[in-house]
Amino acid sequence: MKVYKAMMFMSLLLATANAVASDTGMTHQGKAHDAFFGVSASKQGLIAVGSGGRFSRSEDGNEWLHSNISSPDIALLAVSERGNTRLAVGQGGTIMRFAGEVWSQSESPTSERLLGVAQGGDGLAIAVGGFGTVLRSKDDGSTWEKLSIDWQEVIQQGYEPHVYNCLIDAQGGIIIVGEFGMIARSDDGGDSWQTLHLGEESIFGIAMNASGVGFAVGQSGAVIVSHDGGKAWRKLELGTEAILLDVAVRDNGDAVISGIREALAVTAKDRRITRLKAPEFLEDWYVDVAIHNSDFYLVGQRAQVVKVNF
Repeated sequence: MKVYKAMMFMSLLLATANAVASDTGMTHQGKAHDAFFGVSASKQGLIAVGSGGRFSRSEDGNEWLHSNISSPDIALLAVSERGNTRLAVGQGGTIMRFAGEVWSQSESPTSERLLGVAQGGDGLAIAVGGFGTVLRSKDDGSTWEKLSIDWQEVIQQGYEPHVYNCLIDAQGGIIIVGEFGMIARSDDGGDSWQTLHLGEESIFGIAMNASGVGFAVGQSGAVIVSHDGGKAWRKLELGTEAILLDVAVRDNGDAVISGIREALAVTAKDRRITRLKAPEFLEDWYVDVAIHNSDFYLVGQRAQVVKVNF
């Protein structure tokens, strides 16, 4: 029965652009050489980071305030917010922390580029990056340690894979994604890891809602889906070769996937994935997605922010 349902789901996936009526509009655009690389949402609104050490925030997704929180020579590549704590990570192992007063730089145990950051309960935070870098904090990002991971066991190869993204789910489980199609999970705070998926395409983005519906996306149009909280993953064949960079999932299972000259909308009700045809998505790249007030916000090239709702 599970196999039949999976086949039925996959047979209905890729639809025409007219199958989704979307409300799409650009809410911010910077200069030609600006870029946003990370975005995160909370009840307070949206925060984004990017080139030149830029940090930006918006209460409604439309009006944005900008500041610089690190060296202008440093690109900040990912950002996370939980409660009163914000974490931003980027080039050279940079870790910036805000705990309700001012931004400060945390001592980092790596000089590798950090590409993803996530926060969970009980002070747990994870940052990931180049050449097998996985960092852990147990005090909301005040101090960090580099985890020693047996990558031969995890990816079955003698390499230190680039780790591109991470999340901490509602149960406190950590999921990391990266090269070699890697999706790996830890249920003990990063002390041990279970390999959930391997493949040829690198995985760049991952998201999961509170019900355990998850998507991971990556090279060559790779879209991998889970319906059980990330325990099992199944690759979907969509017929696109685009580089897909990130994904965000609503509580009802609707999702938006961003990429390089490609954006996809997932409608959970009729089990379809459709291409979004707005000019912004056909011409530019969008590297990260967040959800605020049920709207999807995609950020990327020229510090553009595009809102999508359907």
